[in-house]
Amino acid sequence: MKPALKIFAGADALAHIRANGLKPDDIEMILGASGGPKWLSLAAIDRYLISEWFRDRKKPLHALGTSAGGWRLACYAQQDPLAAHARFQEAYMAQQYSAKPTAQEVGDGCRHILNEILGDNGAHEIIHNPVVRYNTLVARCRGLGASEHKLVQTVGMAGALASNMVARSAMRPWVERVFFHHPDKPPIDHFPHLPARHVALTEDNIGPAILATGAIPIAISGVRDIPGAPKGTYRDGGITDYQFDLPVMPENGFVLYPHYFAKAPIGGWFDKKLKWRTSSREHYRRTIIIAPSWEFAASLPGGRIPDLEDFYQYPDYSERRRRWDIAVAACEKLALDLADIHDNQRWAEVAEPLPW
Repeated sequence: MKPALKIFAGADALAHIRANGLKPDDIEMILGASGGPKWLSLAAIDRYLISEWFRDRKKPLHALGTSAGGWRLACYAQQDPLAAHARFQEAYMAQQYSAKPTAQEVGDGCRHILNEILGDNGAHEIIHNPVVRYNTLVARCRGLGASEHKLVQTVGMAGALASNMVARSAMRPWVERVFFHHPDKPPIDHFPHLPARHVALTEDNIGPAILATGAIPIAISGVRDIPGAPKGTYRDGGITDYQFDLPVMPENGFVLYPHYFAKAPIGGWFDKKLKWRTSSREHYRRTIIIAPSWEFAASLPGGRIPDLEDFYQYPDYSERRRRWDIAVAACEKLALDLADIHDNQRWAEVAEPLPW
């Protein structure tokens, strides 16, 4: 049988795995990508990492996520990460909207999810976590893209998309990348193509930053005037950093990247259709990617992992929830396979070079 779980490693990470295997303290950073409901395929892996790998960790672990990935990693950084993750999963899967929801209606739904993630004390716990150092990226929209008027915003996003086809750097008049980072030293200091404005996270701005990084353009209302950051409208961090093409290369450790797809990550949201634009292998030199195999994904309802399209294909909540429940239950196998690889130190046996 084809394996359910694929393990890919950049050149430095693969050499380390083949010589030494892999242990939790080898990991210095964890990534969480955008992707809407795709994250549900990784829910069991999240629980395994939280409850086993990082349970008794003492050394710092940098966490960087955008959109749904930023929401996931906000759970990792709380005092009881398993409880936070359970709240997030249930609130996310329970989303229900009218037949044609406005951006404000979906935005209100996202605020409810955020409130469930953070609970009563989550903002304080994330900022003051002595081990997990949370970071997220958000897009500050300029010009027409900052408007909440649907048509005007669409024109602004079209301008950003067209500019991005020329070069990622050409999006500067439309989008500013904003890096909301842990109060201590940020894990990245160089952002290629599109510079990043650095804003330190505080208890006042972490909630709005997490909300903003998941605010999909057109579909979800933006977040205005985040405390400590320049005034403006903030939207989904996936616009600039959908699945990451950043120099995340720790000096002494490696990056763990639970990912949805067994293929090259896509840099920004507008790069999805640009087949010629792939992430730099150099940026992934020290990264280990964990992803469901294509064969496993094809065994799930609809022949794929959960996706944003599910909201449109299955507008009836009960049918969408039924399919998601089946997919989430099936994806428990991914965590079991990961546990088997680690417990029996089969890392060197299963790790492959990057798939691009």
